[in-house]
Amino acid sequence: MNLKTLLQIKQKIKNSRKKLKLYKNLVKKLSPKEKQIAIGVLLGDASLQTQDNGQTYRLKFEQSDKHKQYLFHLYKVFQIWVLSPPKLYSRINKNKVCVKSWRFQTISHNAFNFLADLFLSDIKKKHIKKSKLENLLTPLSVAYWYMDDGGKQDYSVFNRRAFEFHTHCFSELQVIQLSSILQEKFGWNCWTKRNKKKSIIVVSSQSYELAETQIFKYFVPSMRSKWPRAGVDGVDSVEKK
Repeated sequence: MNLKTLLQIKQKIKNSRKKLKLYKNLVKKLSPKEKQIAIGVLLGDASLQTQDNGQTYRLKFEQSDKHKQYLFHLYKVFQIWVLSPPKLYSRINKNKVCVKSWRFQTISHNAFNFLADLFLSDIKKKHIKKSKLENLLTPLSVAYWYMDDGGKQDYSVFNRRAFEFHTHCFSELQVIQLSSILQEKFGWNCWTKRNKKKSIIVVSSQSYELAETQIFKYFVPSMRSKWPRAGVDGVDSVEKK
């Protein structure tokens, strides 16, 4: 069944549980692209939830108002799995500043169960299974991982091309495992370091050109500014590990 037909059927569901059940039977599995992107965002800020003790799972997405366009891009990627469009939420943080973010979630479906096997521990905490992830991680996944939760290592005028993955939600051992996957599978020179009492991954500027050829082509326009670029004088500062 094509995308247009599925979207037309989805519009007729409204609050009918019976129609929703029938719809879930029509959307049987994730596409290869959806699978790769789901893996990438779960390495980042996305989360998995279950409401039926692990029989099915749903994906939950959240991004700051600054990255609204990226969040709506993800909504479009997973649109056949989502009943309601993203919503804006506001909260007051500990510094008494109003923080705005956008959220949406998919329907609960067994198509997401393989992600739970890959990313959730027995007590439903986010973690990774290295032996499985290293076979599934692709350049498309890493691109979304970076867009979701990566950044330049140096935002100063020196404009170094090293970059980071902010892996604060994973244990130190798991971050080491993720770093080794990037080294072994993608050929990057990277290592872990402490940040806010947690471990993150740093990728050397020496691996910049290789990484750019592998993942930058998958970046959505609104997130390209997160990627390290050359300085105005065309000269890059290369850090040494």
